Amino acid sequence: MALRMTTVSRNLQTKVTFLGLEIEDMLILGLLGVVVMLGGQFLFTDRYLFFLPMNWCLMLLVLLIGVPGLMFFKYGKPRGYVSDLLAWHGKSHAYAATEHDPDIDCAYLQDEEA
Repeated sequence: MALRMTTVSRNLQTKVTFLGLEIEDMLILGLLGVVVMLGGQFLFTDRYLFFLPMNWCLMLLVLLIGVPGLMFFKYGKPRGYVSDLLAWHGKSHAYAATEHDPDIDCAYLQDEEA
């Protein structure tokens, strides 16, 4: 009985990118575009720019500036950098007041000798 061989994909660790951005980055730009479009709908109701409503122009402006801006910002950074950065800024930073500082060699308080 012959052994059947199947091919195995060897690039399971490859990054899924589009225009140099990860899927999370595209979701961030999409959400920002929706927020700007809704804000433009309420702030600029009857304004037009280049025969387009202002809310559409603002959304396109976010995309035209956001994609190259994120590509430039993420150049040389590891995968998932933007989501980790947002998670780090989103959490509270608690510092321990009783933790020993390794940079200080002497005691804070000195005993008074009378």
